[in-house]
Amino acid sequence: MEKRLKIAVFTSNIYEPMVQTMMNGVTKAAEELGIKLICFTSFSDSYSSKTYQKFQRYNEGDIVAIELPDLDDFDGVIKVDQSSGGYTHDHLMKRLSGLKIPVINVGSKVEGLINILNDETRSFSDIVEHIITVHGCRDIYHLAGIEDKYYTQERVEAYKSTLIKYDIEFDPSKVYYGTLWKDCGEAALDYFLEDCRKRGKEYPDAIICANDYSAIGLIAACSRRGIRVPEDIIITGYDGVDEAYQNVPALTTSEQPFYASGYDSVYVIKRMCEGEKITDNIRIRGRLMCKQSCGCEAITSTAFEDIRRAFQSQIDGASYLAQSITNLTIGVSDAATIDECFREISENAAIDTGFEDMLLCLPEDWDQKRVITEGFSKADEEMTVVAGFINGVPVSPQKFMKKDLMPKAMLEDDKPYYIFSIHHLQYYMGYLIVSPKDKSYNKLTMQAWIVNLGCMLDNWRTRQELSAALKRMENLYNRDTLTDLYNRHGYNMFFEEYCRQCMAEGLSLAVLIIDMDDLKFVNDNYGHAEGDYSLCAIAEGMRVASKHGEICLRTGGDEFMVIAKDYTEDMAREFIERMREHIDKRIARDKKPYEVKVSTGYCIRIPENNTSLITEVSEEYQKIADSMMYEEKKTHKARRNR
Repeated sequence: MEKRLKIAVFTSNIYEPMVQTMMNGVTKAAEELGIKLICFTSFSDSYSSKTYQKFQRYNEGDIVAIELPDLDDFDGVIKVDQSSGGYTHDHLMKRLSGLKIPVINVGSKVEGLINILNDETRSFSDIVEHIITVHGCRDIYHLAGIEDKYYTQERVEAYKSTLIKYDIEFDPSKVYYGTLWKDCGEAALDYFLEDCRKRGKEYPDAIICANDYSAIGLIAACSRRGIRVPEDIIITGYDGVDEAYQNVPALTTSEQPFYASGYDSVYVIKRMCEGEKITDNIRIRGRLMCKQSCGCEAITSTAFEDIRRAFQSQIDGASYLAQSITNLTIGVSDAATIDECFREISENAAIDTGFEDMLLCLPEDWDQKRVITEGFSKADEEMTVVAGFINGVPVSPQKFMKKDLMPKAMLEDDKPYYIFSIHHLQYYMGYLIVSPKDKSYNKLTMQAWIVNLGCMLDNWRTRQELSAALKRMENLYNRDTLTDLYNRHGYNMFFEEYCRQCMAEGLSLAVLIIDMDDLKFVNDNYGHAEGDYSLCAIAEGMRVASKHGEICLRTGGDEFMVIAKDYTEDMAREFIERMREHIDKRIARDKKPYEVKVSTGYCIRIPENNTSLITEVSEEYQKIADSMMYEEKKTHKARRNR
């Protein structure tokens, strides 16, 4: 009987979409070929080396998953390389050096290894070529990645060569090096606009970004300044991450071949194990996805609803995560004995985490603040399964040797398993063996749950994710999807906050009501898309007019409101004038065959600090502002009917 191959997979950040997609490809190919996979996983990250260098003691404990296996017991190694931090990467490369078994690197380029990676030149050129040939752009800037990354220079070269191919001069001053994250958007936009100003232009035709996250940050910066994408500037991303398609507008991007890279790596390593000599890197072309940010797809209400559903699904997952962490913390805190503690861990993991199988494996001295040293993979010791379940069925305590990594039955089955280090800072306690129920399950849940289980310093990570989920939930609940202004729920929230502050401090509170004139006429004669355009033009005018901390809201079909504190009638009149001027300019610029006019009213006064309900105060302000607005609307109507 032919011996079954056993492959070690080293990866990090399996909660991250790109890595997750690669791992889906790896596990699918292994399943087809009958290969046993054991995946050794860290939570190292390289988005910001400055930030993560602060946590080296955490990394020292986290790399136990890398130091754990005796690689002489494996037939080959697959290194999934997308976002490993420098500390983790250096330790892993040291472990892989001098191995006599095949080693493949997936997702990046590492000297001395066979690499399966994206064809950067063709994939990135596809985007630039699309912007030139389909959209007619000639003045094209590039928001590049981190300058010393190999793929950054490959993408810059692809950008450069494609420009030259179409007789467009390459100007290195049109390249800005960012961070590959959303935080570089503002600085990059400042640079591009200033460079355009020097050349006598307001905006470039297009900006090609090195990745999706940079593009998302740049679009957000444009939105804050009233710059429209793609109407004013075309902006594209690169990678094809989930957030690219959930953004507004959805990004035109190139989907990197993450799944294909992972999938092919298993077939290639099988050929190498069978003796085939492979010496050249394997490059796979990405897939161009033409979406809204270049103008190939329209931004519709259906698209907004799809985004809302996607965010709602993520929020639901974050809610389960929050509940799981709460349950685990309360249960373990309430345990009278260590056995009760382990039982609480098993019960919680079976309900809330999405694990099909989970074993918590600890050595006898797990509570002695052990620090792992060189040679750990060769040193053997007895491990005990203290908590867990297989296929949802609780397991009894059992022992095995660390060199075997897991109980014999798990070694002999067909499932791939992930191994995570359980540690507190640099102190090793043991490891967790996990098989997720669903390959697409949000791996962040596993990270946060494991971090909480080990009482990690990384509590900040959990708080950050929960905070992000709550912010998204608040935006979904309080934001109008068409205009991105606050909605009626946002009005209720801000009015109460501002009203109480104005009562306490004796400040004037302002409520402005803005109502579009003749929305029905626009819808009936030019279509609902133009009606939506008109509403968005008003919203944009409100944002541009805001100079004194005004809160802008869309509270109904054609009704908008503004809340402000410490406000005067002069401020209100100036706000209305600025808003109307901007709306008129936009309508003229876009050459619309109709006018977009608004009627306005306001109530500005210091609210009385009495026992009145906030809702009553709100109704009174709205009634006064409404009355003023309707008087103006009647005047506008009479003027049109002359």
